Amino acid sequence: MREIRIKEATFQSYAAELTKNATSGQYLPLQNNNMAYSRANSTNELRTSIFELLEAVEVFQQVAQQDADRLKKMGASFAKQDTSLGKQVNQLEVR
Repeated sequence: MREIRIKEATFQSYAAELTKNATSGQYLPLQNNNMAYSRANSTNELRTSIFELLEAVEVFQQVAQQDADRLKKMGASFAKQDTSLGKQVNQLEVR
């Protein structure tokens, strides 16, 4: 996972600009059907694509949770086995 670095002043500037546009009603990304940065042919297709993306993210989250549970069980099992083997090694004597 990567760390995203941004200057606080830049972040505050963007936040202030978004707040100003949200309160003034000037932020209209779909005004005049201008969607230059979208590959969707219409707003409906974009909306459908976003819903499909959200469904894929939910499925990925479920898979990641199952994997995390499996890794947790494996970690507990390895810790238990390690403790057991440690006790056996401590019982051995050098002759």
